[in-house]
Amino acid sequence: MRFYEIKKGNHSASMSFFEKLGGIGWKIKTMSLRFVFRKECWWTPARNQDDYDQNKLAGIGFGTNHHNNSVRLTWVPDFAHEGMINISGYTYDEKKAGQKFTIVFIKSVHIGETVTGRIESRDGGYFITVNDVTVKMDNIKADPNLCFRLYPYFGGNNTAPHNMTIELEMG
Repeated sequence: MRFYEIKKGNHSASMSFFEKLGGIGWKIKTMSLRFVFRKECWWTPARNQDDYDQNKLAGIGFGTNHHNNSVRLTWVPDFAHEGMINISGYTYDEKKAGQKFTIVFIKSVHIGETVTGRIESRDGGYFITVNDVTVKMDNIKADPNLCFRLYPYFGGNNTAPHNMTIELEMG
């Protein structure tokens, strides 16, 4: 697994241009994931309401802009349960009427736990699995052939409260 670090005060994980370039693909319909949240990914108390915004773990962007059409796994600390992280499925569709994104809670995982995940685009929907739990989310438009991997990103509105490390493998 590769270590992705989001530095205090930043949104994006540090990574090379070549890694981002290597994430571009054609007709990506499935992504397998294995990940571990390190202890610094959990903190308490929440600094403000924006700490409840979804932090992005990984996913697939379709077309040339992830704000047009994308699907991801997201995370946020479970501030009520020490050492627990809430994982959700997240879709973004610019052409959707009203709210452009949808979030569906999947499950909570422990800091330090090795977790498996899978994102599939098929049968008019996104099937998102974390360990033994699968949710289906709507995909109301056809995914373009050009795709790209989406990497760890902190926020929402807030930036990382301190350096955070996530171990992540995408296949």
